[in-house]
Amino acid sequence: MKHTLRLLPLFLILIATKSQSQVTRLSNNTNIRFGIPLGNIGILADSTGSLWKTDGTAAGTVQYTSKVNVDSTFAVAVFNNKIYFSGVSSEGYELWSTDGTDAGTQLVKDIRAGVGSSAPRQLTIYNNALYFFASTANEGIELWKSDGTGAGTVLLKDINVGTESSFNANQTFFNLSNNILYFDATDGVTGTELWKTDGSTAGTVLVKDINPGTSSSNPTGFTTMGSNVYFSANDGAHGTELWKSDGTDAGTALVQDIASGGTGSSPQQFVVFQNKLFFLVSTGFIPSYNLFSSDGTDAGTVLVKSFGTGAFPIISLSVIINNKLYFSNFAVTNGLELWATDGTTNGTKIFKDINPGSASSNAFILPNFSSLYSGGSGDFHNALFNGKIFFMADDGTNGLELWITDGTDGGTVMVKDINPGTGSSLLEDGLSWFYTSTGLYFAGDNGTSGTELFFSDGTEGNTEMVSDINAGGNSSVPVLFMFLNNHLYCTADDGDGGGDRDLYIIDEDVVLPVAMLNFTATLAGKSVDLNWSTATESNTRNFVVQRSYDGVNFRHIGTVNAAGNSVNKKDYSFIDASALNGSATIYYRLQVVDKDGKTSNSKIAMVHITASGAIVTLYPNPVKDRLNFVTSNTLTNVQLRITDKSGKIVLAQKITTVQAGQQNTINVSALARGSYYLQLISGNNKQTTQFIKF
Repeated sequence: MKHTLRLLPLFLILIATKSQSQVTRLSNNTNIRFGIPLGNIGILADSTGSLWKTDGTAAGTVQYTSKVNVDSTFAVAVFNNKIYFSGVSSEGYELWSTDGTDAGTQLVKDIRAGVGSSAPRQLTIYNNALYFFASTANEGIELWKSDGTGAGTVLLKDINVGTESSFNANQTFFNLSNNILYFDATDGVTGTELWKTDGSTAGTVLVKDINPGTSSSNPTGFTTMGSNVYFSANDGAHGTELWKSDGTDAGTALVQDIASGGTGSSPQQFVVFQNKLFFLVSTGFIPSYNLFSSDGTDAGTVLVKSFGTGAFPIISLSVIINNKLYFSNFAVTNGLELWATDGTTNGTKIFKDINPGSASSNAFILPNFSSLYSGGSGDFHNALFNGKIFFMADDGTNGLELWITDGTDGGTVMVKDINPGTGSSLLEDGLSWFYTSTGLYFAGDNGTSGTELFFSDGTEGNTEMVSDINAGGNSSVPVLFMFLNNHLYCTADDGDGGGDRDLYIIDEDVVLPVAMLNFTATLAGKSVDLNWSTATESNTRNFVVQRSYDGVNFRHIGTVNAAGNSVNKKDYSFIDASALNGSATIYYRLQVVDKDGKTSNSKIAMVHITASGAIVTLYPNPVKDRLNFVTSNTLTNVQLRITDKSGKIVLAQKITTVQAGQQNTINVSALARGSYYLQLISGNNKQTTQFIKF
């Protein structure tokens, strides 16, 4: 097979065992290591940092620029339809952007001009701007902000004044919570403490000096619950304990001194479950881990379960099924097995002793991490496959194999003994997995083909090798890393390049269970109105409405029940009342869920917020005869239009000036009853707001 591969063209289509998937090689021995979707293309970086792109075809998979390489940290962020990254060029390590073309790959700013590099790190999007830490000779490593242009890339604040840095290389991370961007930093006076920014220099401030003086509280583990962010910190008196903050000094407080006496309980592995924060604390020289929960109050922070000496629970990789939290836990009496908790002491116990007795099954949950960037909720603890989750375990007879659970004892079964007998199919040469709407793709070994690409939909009959990429007993060790346009991408070694890896595309063949007629998003004052229609539906359960501010990372914001089965036109609507956060563009899509739990995504609808930032308020709404409107900004040379739902203009007029805050009145008494849209067009800016005429 290795010799045959050399004789075939680079667009070789490998014959797949899984009938609904086809594996195609896009590039040979290119050693792609990283990929991120950008619109309809994927931006890739190889082992040297060279930039590539792919449209899903071999001809369209190319290295498109030689201007710059991505640095080895792969620090990237998607912002305003471009990818921003720390790039390596003759200017050193500086901030670059790319749109997937050579001309569109540009140095944003040589922050540390001349000798030296600014080495941008921790790139984060907040309120339609890019935030990061960068180094200069005069300020050290400090907080910067960029609107994507050189002129708009500025030092936000020199927190640690002078050449010293506010950035802690071993610790500093951003956390966005309740529209506050938190981070930890030191100003050289207070040590490493909790800071926040609203995007302005004046609004970039120390939240609280938790450990007074020059000592550091070292806040870590930021997790949002309700209106607060929770974290571990050391105030110098209680040791490292659980803290919370609402972004104010007064609202930043110790939740509970769990391990009294100053030793600290070192809270870690935070998970929000049942509207409470679940976490582990450790005590003793030989750590003994205990499970706690907290509602954010001292009295409501309680011990749930003491696991005893030598135990090691892994709740950071836990999943929620049927209002229980499932996690892997090593206990002396049972070994490493699958546990569950309902939030009570008695309800926290081993769920299934897969390898009975003290022997370990090495049960390890395979969380749906793909939900973080391929259309899921953004919370992998809640992301399942058809109400189930895959995990791997060894029952003592069949080796380490693929299992699945729906949270019941009877529904927790080995999917298939892929490597027959005592041999293991997983973790032989490395583990990689990726959930899609149809099932799980993973790296497995059937005992004869080496570690190759497998697929499972949770049934034995449909768990099989997709392709023997490195034929025979050799391993291709597939690494699955990107989902784009209903296709999954992976790298693998076909054996012809001395260890060099090739890029492959897997055709997922996802089909919407509905025939969608339209999907629109319209700005309505401070809200966004979403409307869609279906021509037919087959076995649909609901529509999950998803919002994104970068067009890549979508979050669930609501659910609308579907018709189920229909051959007639059906209209749906949803109002997003909390959309505006300062972003110039808001993206929406629908995740269509069928009654079997399978999902697929609609096309994307976008709302563009005007550069003027004007907000239009209509009243009364619904209206009978006189409609009033007020704008937040003054607009000039305004074209006013009212259209019906079909887009037909039913009223139009020109207004020289619309003063901010001034009431304007339109006579709509002649309009028929129904839904209409008021449009205010000023230059290149347009605001569209919906109203009802009764």
